[in-house]
Amino acid sequence: MKEVAMAPRFLLWFKRLFVSPDLHKDLLKYSLFKELNAHQRKIMASFLHEREFKAGESIFEANYPLEVIYFIESGEMELTPILAADGNTVLKKHQFVGVLDLFSEKKRLNSANARTDLKLRALSEKDFQELIAKDPALGVKLLKACCCFLSDFIAEHSRQNRS
Repeated sequence: MKEVAMAPRFLLWFKRLFVSPDLHKDLLKYSLFKELNAHQRKIMASFLHEREFKAGESIFEANYPLEVIYFIESGEMELTPILAADGNTVLKKHQFVGVLDLFSEKKRLNSANARTDLKLRALSEKDFQELIAKDPALGVKLLKACCCFLSDFIAEHSRQNRS
């Protein structure tokens, strides 16, 4: 009878030898990474760098060259657009900033400040390009997600301008 109870535990142990745990499942919470498989998320995570800012600190200024895309892990970031008439935007956990900048002259369209203490992950523009070249399947998924994000952004702003 003891052998029957040990069999499931042995199978679990044996499976763990060959299947590594998905340590980067948290990346699925960002819309840009929703289509990535566990292996692709592992690659993506290796390119992300942690950054922290204290409340009130400047993160970047409008019209400066794009250096990184930021992914918010915790805290709040306030974006101030070049045109003050557009109003400020607050970004929170699992949102990101920089995709619009990446596809528009690679200059920041907003200024950003830490509204609260912020914990971010950063992906440099150079690393983004390297990822696309290094792993075309991953690159296609990222570019498709960027297109979806940009499409949603345009549709939302079109609705706002009609009102």
